[in-house]
Amino acid sequence: MYAFTSARFAALLLVGCAAVMEAGVGHGAAAQQANSTSVYTFNLPAQKIAQGVNAIGRAAGLSVVINGKVDAALQGQAVSGSMTAAQAFATFLGGTGLTYSFTNGNTVTVSGASADSGGATVDGAIALDTIDVSGGAASAGFQGTPDWVYEAPASVSVISREAIKTVPTRDTRDLLSNAAGVYSGEGNGSFPTVSPNIRGLQDSGRVVVSVDGARQNAQRGMGFGTGMGSYGSNSGQAFVDSAFIREVDIAKTTDAKAGSAGSLGGRVDFRTVGADDLIAPGAKTGVELNVLRGTNEYDFQGSALAAFRLTDTLSLTAGFSKLKLGEYQPGKNGDARSFNDALGRETWSSFQKLEFDNREGLTASLSWMHQDIKFAYAMEGIGGNIEHVRNDTVVGKINWNPETEMIDLKTNLWFNNSRNDELRESRRSSPTSNQPPDTYLDLDTQSFGGTLENTSRLETAAGLLTLNYGAEAFRDKASSSANSETIALNPLWETSYTAFNPPGQRDVASTFINGELKPADWLTVSGGLRYDWSRLRGTPTYYENHSYKEAIIVPCDELSNHYTAEEYWPIFLAGNPTWSSRYALYLSRWSTSFGKGCMPGTGMTTYNDVVSFPGHQLDIDRTDSAWLPSATIELKPVDWFRPFASYSQSYRPPTTLEAFFAGGTPGDGVGTAYAPNADLQGERGETYEVGANIIRDGLFRDNDSLRMKMAAFHRDIEDYIVMGSLVTDATPTRLAPYSSFVNMDGTTTMRGIEVEANYDMRVAYIGAAATWLDTKWPGKTDIFSNGILTTNGDVVAVAGNIPPDFKLTVDGGIRLMDERLTIGARYTHTSPTKTRQVTTIGANMTVVESTDPYSVFDLYSVYQANENITLRLSVNNVTDQRYVPAGGLFLAPGRTATMGLTAKF
Repeated sequence: MYAFTSARFAALLLVGCAAVMEAGVGHGAAAQQANSTSVYTFNLPAQKIAQGVNAIGRAAGLSVVINGKVDAALQGQAVSGSMTAAQAFATFLGGTGLTYSFTNGNTVTVSGASADSGGATVDGAIALDTIDVSGGAASAGFQGTPDWVYEAPASVSVISREAIKTVPTRDTRDLLSNAAGVYSGEGNGSFPTVSPNIRGLQDSGRVVVSVDGARQNAQRGMGFGTGMGSYGSNSGQAFVDSAFIREVDIAKTTDAKAGSAGSLGGRVDFRTVGADDLIAPGAKTGVELNVLRGTNEYDFQGSALAAFRLTDTLSLTAGFSKLKLGEYQPGKNGDARSFNDALGRETWSSFQKLEFDNREGLTASLSWMHQDIKFAYAMEGIGGNIEHVRNDTVVGKINWNPETEMIDLKTNLWFNNSRNDELRESRRSSPTSNQPPDTYLDLDTQSFGGTLENTSRLETAAGLLTLNYGAEAFRDKASSSANSETIALNPLWETSYTAFNPPGQRDVASTFINGELKPADWLTVSGGLRYDWSRLRGTPTYYENHSYKEAIIVPCDELSNHYTAEEYWPIFLAGNPTWSSRYALYLSRWSTSFGKGCMPGTGMTTYNDVVSFPGHQLDIDRTDSAWLPSATIELKPVDWFRPFASYSQSYRPPTTLEAFFAGGTPGDGVGTAYAPNADLQGERGETYEVGANIIRDGLFRDNDSLRMKMAAFHRDIEDYIVMGSLVTDATPTRLAPYSSFVNMDGTTTMRGIEVEANYDMRVAYIGAAATWLDTKWPGKTDIFSNGILTTNGDVVAVAGNIPPDFKLTVDGGIRLMDERLTIGARYTHTSPTKTRQVTTIGANMTVVESTDPYSVFDLYSVYQANENITLRLSVNNVTDQRYVPAGGLFLAPGRTATMGLTAKF
């Protein structure tokens, strides 16, 4: 069923894309031109070529490539007013002798006309004077962040492919650690999962994790942010191979646009590579090979990617990767107390993407990422667990942007299947042990969904109005099973293994509209409204442990049934002094007394200890909905300074894990610890934010730049979901409440300040990302009562780890040898992770520090030997610190050196 479903979905997408591609080819391959006729507002003074074309690209959301050499004194013309990107490039480059052309829908190449042509040789290019041209500058943002991030009036971050490759990580999730307001968040050293924490929110879909828009919604365990009390891992179970990722886009709030349905506090989208990332301008093929090896059990990481221009409109990208890690050693310097459970892992992944672009506004793509991951983990003194995960993500996109301002249509259909086959090795110390034998678990989550959105632009009397509207929907379906030799004899024992991925289904659908108005060059206002709808369906069964005394009544078996008076006398009474001389009396009483006596073991009542496990099934089928407004205002008093303020509401329905949670912790026996909460409510958030963007070029010298993004936020959450006590109506005699997911009784508040900045003067650079976070939790959960036993509402389980209240990353370096050699260093300081917990019912809530503060230094260097070969060398945790990472539970790796090579041709 698994293979059939995946194949059928992929086939349907392929047929659909092929039909669109055929239709596009049928129109004929037209001359290359801009993929969009969108109108933008420009106010650029005359300036250096590289600065000007990059500014136009930023405003229009385009990548700009400059070929050749540029005269340092050459300047472009001033550009002012509302116009298309093509008109802006033509105006700016007028009289410079340079040409521009749209090489694809989102890339512009600025170059000189060939010397023998007397003009542009590329259809769609504007021919000016023929000269030799140059240029280009790397992204000036923090760790290669593109400039559009510092122009967006929202808290967004980007992890560029440059940053992904510069300092290798063991886990994809570690790529997120350097972004302001973001923590990698995984509590288990072995789990290769991505469960990011953004501004204190984590797990259960609070932060959407996706690959090209395809949600990775698999959940497992009782994760609260670190694995503390979560049985070894966070509940978010996204798997992403960074070998195929071109960039990571991070949004720290929700809005009335695609991607926010069911999200409480933001999203992280991993965007995969395509042909344009591998094929050089003018070429037909491109290949990229990456090899990396290191110390401390960093055995091997390698990938091969290739892209081909099959026709003028069709391209194919394919690749595979392998990762092999051993059991690393933690650092030796420090006294952090924890343990290392990383027993290593091995990953094989493959990736294919087919892309179509008819150069007339119609594009389509179909991609498939397959990951096969084997890893192990274990607690000290406990048998190991062997995991085998197979994760498939299929994405099909069709976009249409014709020469009209009313249509900019984007569609996205996706499917994700995450299947984990786990072997829980025997806990038996001897053949006679009553501990569990080898137990096999099958945990499966399938998600599929789609998005349809359109953008229309209208010139109004009040200014340019941009409307973005559409709908998105998805379905999650979870299932699990367990088997062993003991479960075969006691089927109900399966309930102790399937609690952390309970069967059930969740549907989420959303419609949205967002309008942006630019009444003046210095003012932009926007507002939106989203309607979210959700449905939960499942039939969870929970059990109680019923112990009682069962009366066993043994009827009297009369002596007369076995003896006559004469037979009984010599055996039992003849030698009795009381009766030896009273035989006549004995005979007279035989029929009324002696003969009525009971044989031994009869005529009595005994009591046996009996344990039963009555089950209670819930038929859950409930819907919820919410109207969610949002608004933003952005000011631009000067070109380089852009303050903004925003407001948004968000809503997250419970996941299948939270809604259908029932059973017990892994072990032989009927699971009676957990029960589903039929009254569990979704979480509702309200976020206020103020911030500012700064972009300055030529600040102290001609080629320097400053990029900065600052934001302060305040978020209130009602009905925050945690683990707590639950009393059900069906179990009035139960002595202790069940553990379940319950709502906090009160407002959870998260507020903080984030700063991300970078100064780049080409020969040297320095940047930093800082986060201050303050989280306040209410002390009670909602009260549940059955009329006999009333809980006091105290949280009796670990309700969640609070991310550190301060985190700082500083990254700086120098560039030598005409910028072919980069040598850099990174410093990270993090304050303690804190845990809020209540140790006993009725006790006051306490906040304790669960990890020590730590500071870590990393070194890295990148040497571009030539246009084809790049060498990388890095040393992570140079001082070999022993520490537990932020939001983590297990010791981090000690000093690790890696050396890598990238070859492109």
